[in-house]
Amino acid sequence: MTPPINAKIYEGELADFWFDAHGILCAVSKMVPRTHENQLMNYELIRQITGGKRVCLLADNTLTYEQDDATRKLMATEIPKVFKAMAVFSRTIFGQAVSDTFLYYQGTPVPIKTFKNEEEARQWLQQHLGQ
Repeated sequence: MTPPINAKIYEGELADFWFDAHGILCAVSKMVPRTHENQLMNYELIRQITGGKRVCLLADNTLTYEQDDATRKLMATEIPKVFKAMAVFSRTIFGQAVSDTFLYYQGTPVPIKTFKNEEEARQWLQQHLGQ
């Protein structure tokens, strides 16, 4: 997933972010270990980007790193505070497994679904934009 030419890109330690033309926050994960501390900083960056409003997230999880249990628990409590819905896609089995592992252990604090490609993820996310 690549940002549009005119998009403002917010570079974070765990992912790079931008808004698409539909107001969806897009994220491309980086291959960086997720810790409780850097995950907290990631959510603070998202709050700055969104002005504290809950948004729909489209995340490319192709390059990602597994989280420990404490970090997954933090994510489960923070996700509903910053996102309305999350569509996560990955072109790798590992990226899909990281998302599926989170969903298995933490459930879905907001509508979350994992996909194998960006197009399907975007299509599913459309239904959550007006919420």
